[in-house]
Amino acid sequence: MIVSCFASLLTVLLTLTACVQSGAKTPATSHGPANDLRTQLEACRKAHERLVSNNEVEILRAELHRYAGLADQDARRQAAMQRAMNEFTRGVCLIHGKFTLNERREQKLVPVTNSDGSPLELEYLGSGFLVSESGDILTNRHIAQPWWNNETVAPLLQRGLEPSFILLTVTFPLQKPISIDPATIRVSEDDVDLAVFRASVHGAPILPLSDRNPKELRGQKLMLMGYPTGLSALLARAEPDIVSDAMAEAQDLSTLIGALSKRHAITPVITHGTLNDATANKLIYDAVTTSGRSGGPVFGPDGDVIGVNFAILREFQGSNFGVPIR
Repeated sequence: MIVSCFASLLTVLLTLTACVQSGAKTPATSHGPANDLRTQLEACRKAHERLVSNNEVEILRAELHRYAGLADQDARRQAAMQRAMNEFTRGVCLIHGKFTLNERREQKLVPVTNSDGSPLELEYLGSGFLVSESGDILTNRHIAQPWWNNETVAPLLQRGLEPSFILLTVTFPLQKPISIDPATIRVSEDDVDLAVFRASVHGAPILPLSDRNPKELRGQKLMLMGYPTGLSALLARAEPDIVSDAMAEAQDLSTLIGALSKRHAITPVITHGTLNDATANKLIYDAVTTSGRSGGPVFGPDGDVIGVNFAILREFQGSNFGVPIR
């Protein structure tokens, strides 16, 4: 549209110039040279006014204004994403949990043991992020309650065993691990994979939550933050000397996380992608992720959080899922 409108305007200018030049060379008639020139200019104007109308000029002006607005929006979004990368990573925490299963004996819960008589301890990692000044941390329900929708644990629960936490901590970048009281856990009542629990957090930024309908953002860029599963993944991102010192100090995963946090080696992984689709209960995107990044924030193009990452479509690595927060 812009090219065609400019071409039309240029055509009119060239035509008028030609008409003027032609008129200037035409011999004067009995009505005088001035009258002849005006007559020829008017004829040229009427003959070529159809090439571009006032309406087309207004359309061109509107298109130019729209493109300028899109350029400004793109610049604002780039700045918002950069701010999220620079500031909000410190508000994304590594969640470390350890739980056991208990059987009820004479109105008492007794922890079950392994075949060798050692206590049963099931350990896992996940991600979460700070959403309020009160210390509320948003994550997935299957991170806050790791036995929820867990195919390996479900048969044991059906036999009457009851889960309980041995340990639950969060570790923010540049901070020490913080213990979580499982009694503060609140889960979604509509069976959505979201949960909140509370911690005493100081110095970490609160991540902004979007109030937009994510369906409006289809095709737009997004960004994920979170921590990968497994000890090796945590160590792979640290400097070799830090890994060596931390491993020498660590006795288990808990002490290793403490050793890494003391050396400022706990930071979330950041990946980028595109929001391909959004439904009432699901975001679908192609940003690269891993299973340990469940619970991490999904940032929309405006630099605020539109969802919580929760799953990988293992059969097709092109799509991952998140839960919309609105």
